[in-house]
Amino acid sequence: MSFPAHPLRTLTDEEVRRYDEDGVIMLRQALDPNWVAMVEEGLETAIGDQSILGKFMSRKVEGYKMDIFLWKRIDVLRDLIYYGPFARWAQALMQSTEVRFFYDQMFVKEPGTDAPTPWHQDLSFWPIRGEQITSFWIPLDPVNKDNSGLLYVKGSHKWPQRFKALSPDYVAAIIDEKMDDIPDINAHPDQYELLHWDMEPGDILMFHPLTLHGSYGNTSRTRRRRALALRWTGDDVTYQPSAKRMPVHYRHDSKEGGPLKGAAFPLILPCHDPAERNARLQPESPTTHKLLTSAVQNVVSAAKLQLSGSSSVIPRQTWNTPSEAKPADKPSK
Repeated sequence: MSFPAHPLRTLTDEEVRRYDEDGVIMLRQALDPNWVAMVEEGLETAIGDQSILGKFMSRKVEGYKMDIFLWKRIDVLRDLIYYGPFARWAQALMQSTEVRFFYDQMFVKEPGTDAPTPWHQDLSFWPIRGEQITSFWIPLDPVNKDNSGLLYVKGSHKWPQRFKALSPDYVAAIIDEKMDDIPDINAHPDQYELLHWDMEPGDILMFHPLTLHGSYGNTSRTRRRRALALRWTGDDVTYQPSAKRMPVHYRHDSKEGGPLKGAAFPLILPCHDPAERNARLQPESPTTHKLLTSAVQNVVSAAKLQLSGSSSVIPRQTWNTPSEAKPADKPSK
């Protein structure tokens, strides 16, 4: 196979319009069982063999496992990205000629992992800027708010604010004190329209990287919540690294202010780049030096925040227990 597969169905004009207006849509049973099986095989491999970076990311919350750039070391996820239907959906949403893969990320909350994911905008974390960016969230277990299904603030991708990057453990290295504080969404539910869906394997969420989203912890004592996120970029995206944004530890040819290029960000549509395909066959993992540099940067950033007194004003968010609000596809009567 030379190109990405065509999806079970294309996006309707109404779905594209809602994505543009709301910042998020959910497609029910849009994924063929074969693609779901590939996601599950890849995630279970990653859970059993976390990278050094993944172990660092997951170190503070027992039962909450994260990892990124899984496709660089897990073949079934590499094939999923190159040959799955996702790039075609991304192209339709972004209205872009080219589609590049940015990176993947797993999110696993085991039963009883009562650790909320703070409200956040994804783009605040990333060393890229642009409008033609989209994320897909693929659950492998039935999810609702009780076991940490995602919630979104409708239309928040159109707000002018750019909010601080708050991770589940409030990692200091990525908190840019010059950015806006995230409002305490759950403390003032009447001021926002929240969207969420009960989901099953085969469903998929698609959302803009500026759409505020978060989730309660997994309060279920029996159900896991495993999910894979895939991020995609289009024509207008540029590489904009800084000390307060996620470092990329893999080889690429992107220059600051220029377009994404190289094997870390492979071109999927309109066609694959032979040089990037060849480069992906070469085993690669972040060097110890790069990982240590990131760890030191985190310690230094935390110390600076502490000395400046800024750490005490980093806003903590209200996450008590899931509310009784109904899912987005089951509106209140």
